Amino acid sequence: MKKFSLIIAVILVIAMLTGAASAAKMENGVLRAGEGAGKGYKILLLQQHRNNAFQNGVYNAAVAAAEELGCELTILSSESDAATQISQIEQAIGEYDAVLYEPVNPDALGAVSLEAANEGVVVINIISACTDWEDYGIAAVSYGDNVTAGESEMQAVADLLGGKGNIAILTGPSGDSGGLQRLEGYNNILAKYPDIVQVVEPADCGWDTASAQTTVESWLSAYEFDAIVAENDGMAIGAGNAAGPNSGIVITGVDGTPDGFEAIKDGRITGTVSQNGGEMAANGLNAAVLLLKGEELETNILITTNTWIDASNLEDFE
Repeated sequence: MKKFSLIIAVILVIAMLTGAASAAKMENGVLRAGEGAGKGYKILLLQQHRNNAFQNGVYNAAVAAAEELGCELTILSSESDAATQISQIEQAIGEYDAVLYEPVNPDALGAVSLEAANEGVVVINIISACTDWEDYGIAAVSYGDNVTAGESEMQAVADLLGGKGNIAILTGPSGDSGGLQRLEGYNNILAKYPDIVQVVEPADCGWDTASAQTTVESWLSAYEFDAIVAENDGMAIGAGNAAGPNSGIVITGVDGTPDGFEAIKDGRITGTVSQNGGEMAANGLNAAVLLLKGEELETNILITTNTWIDASNLEDFE
């Protein structure tokens, strides 16, 4: 009987320990490690650049998350240069407990990521995923579903146009994985609407507002559009600047930035799909802290939710 009681006690202890070590879960696209959970950890965040409202949102959210976690956070820009980013990761080895980065070149960071991971650094890939990231020691990826974002944006356009009309597309840099995935989403929806016609080839405007404005100004002198679909809010704003407020052209973007919200308010653009870049950074920081503490993640693919935002629901997101 005593032996039986001892076995039961052991089982109960194991159950308690297992429950205590259960995997940290995402809830509604949000991961939280807990206030003060990261005290004592040094974390480096590498942004591609800091040249638009989306990246500013990533920066601000990362700072807020680090304050809540109590960790020491350093944020650097890689100035859109892959060689700089590789050097920054190399220099982080031995200096930081974890490195988070948005890859400038998703094909170029595998070797340095593996090097850092092998030296005990927790490596987290945010915003867009590196090629074959699972093979290079990257502990988790934190991003939005860009294909779904593209589908959400183009479906909204199709609905607003009643399934027919002339459109044009503004893209990010030609090799950017996030932009290619959003374009894939566009094409998935366009395949269902043969009466929606691209009257001009997609234009690479490099995420840049001024470039998009110049491009659309030249287009408007040669084509008639029912909609202009941009892969980010900055380019949508450029299109809206060119067309003018309340132009009658449906103009849309992705990212849900404060600048995009202002452009919805004043009628320069119609709507945007928010992926919440700030939450991508915050989720990455929380994942890093949990892993540094020896805890498990329910999943190492952390995906934020997509939301269509226009004048009808804008006040819920400001």
